[in-house]
Amino acid sequence: MAGTHNQQVLAEHKAKFERRVTGGREFNKLLREIDAEPNRFVEDPRDGRRWWIYITLPRHVRETFDLHLEVLCLSASYERVEPRTLNTIAERLLEREARLDPDFAILLTPDPAAADLVRRRRGQLAILTVNSDELISGPPVGLRERIAEIMITHDHYDLTLPVTEPAAFYGRRAEVATLDFALDRGQPVGIFGLRKAGKTSLLNFVEQHRTRLGKHAVRVDISGQTAEQFQLALLEKCHGIVRKHGRPVPRLMTLTRSGDPNPAVPVSTYWIRDLHALLDVLPGRLELFIDEIDQAWPGRSHVGAEEATAVFNSLIQLRGVIQSREAEGKEGIGIICAGVDPAIFERPLLDGRDNLLYKFARLVFLSPMSRDEMQEMVRSLGKRMGLRYRDADTIDFLFREFGGHPLLTRKACSAAARKRPGQEIPWHVPLAALEEAARIQGPNSPRSEVGDVLESFTEWFGDEAAMLPLLWSEDPDERTEAREWARSEPDMAAHLVSYGITDDDWAPRIHAMRALVLR
Repeated sequence: MAGTHNQQVLAEHKAKFERRVTGGREFNKLLREIDAEPNRFVEDPRDGRRWWIYITLPRHVRETFDLHLEVLCLSASYERVEPRTLNTIAERLLEREARLDPDFAILLTPDPAAADLVRRRRGQLAILTVNSDELISGPPVGLRERIAEIMITHDHYDLTLPVTEPAAFYGRRAEVATLDFALDRGQPVGIFGLRKAGKTSLLNFVEQHRTRLGKHAVRVDISGQTAEQFQLALLEKCHGIVRKHGRPVPRLMTLTRSGDPNPAVPVSTYWIRDLHALLDVLPGRLELFIDEIDQAWPGRSHVGAEEATAVFNSLIQLRGVIQSREAEGKEGIGIICAGVDPAIFERPLLDGRDNLLYKFARLVFLSPMSRDEMQEMVRSLGKRMGLRYRDADTIDFLFREFGGHPLLTRKACSAAARKRPGQEIPWHVPLAALEEAARIQGPNSPRSEVGDVLESFTEWFGDEAAMLPLLWSEDPDERTEAREWARSEPDMAAHLVSYGITDDDWAPRIHAMRALVLR
């Protein structure tokens, strides 16, 4: 066999791939037709039905689609592709991000439903699905045309659900570092911010990040949960970690040996005893992530004041566990929680009595993204759609209008993307398209989302929202007087700044909100 040793090894693995994978020969032909170079074929040692292929695209394709690094392809010979397969691709990119393009991958599979699965996960990693059976049965569409099609049809900006995939998480480096530092020391932290500002996405990212580091991370969403459901969920997740690490499971009152709830025992009576028993056998500190923490504050909860009080008391008991274990020199629990209203940790009194969770957690306010972080998000998601944001004026406009708020920015970019002429790739998004997008009215428009954010802030912090017409008044004297008062009484308007409604000088940070306030 001619060629260098590496070339011979590549040829051998390529031939093996073509013999073992249905449609493998046809897939390689698809690559050859555009002069793409498969550099490596790696059979997955953990699953013989999977092959990893590393592809260098030709220059003209790299320039068109901005894919200058190697493209990862997973060949998965599954009749049905599960979401965890797509997660596996994303994890592989995280492991090798220096050599692989982080925004794009290919999935070769016989599953005809895989394309719909990928489409439902828009906003996450851009994945081109290639059906291996169709490659064999009919004349294939060229690879270049396939890439162009998914870039035009998949709107990665239009995502309203929290991000669950690391490849779709942008910025927040300072916040992630802060949470890492706190968890390493067992310090409780509460993350608070505007609606859709990225609190749950941050919680998801840090939880997954800590799990990859080998930490024992569990997540509980207490929205709509009773106290008993919260207690039981925490015990079940701890039980699962103990079993996963092969540790002897202690005898528990609330759970059976297999981890099922014991219906004969009241959970609230024994949950603290069982939690101590599980923590005693855990190999290290438990890291607990609690979402919607403000639902435990009576008067705010969807489950009513009585049940919220029970959840609130459960959290007080949890604080007691942390303090007692710390006093005994035992591994305890590190807590990261998230919500909109920090009253549970900010207010010293509850119904005239001491709030025992007052200042329990350090507060981290999640203001909108910085300009650089917003720019990274806009350009990366745009790249997955064949869009370019190279003009600084477009980035400046987005940051001025929406202040770095991730949802509002994405909504504007999504609306602008619909102005793409025909199927032009790449399309350099002009400022005019963004300006027009910002003026659109009606449901699901950028303007309506700005209104929702303002309405949410008003619901939680009505007194502070009432100051905005004065702080942003057209009358310079009225505006100056209001801002001087805000500076002299900073506690009366603290959340306006920390949540990114205003800048440090009380001027609008989200300029698109000003028109709604002053109308």
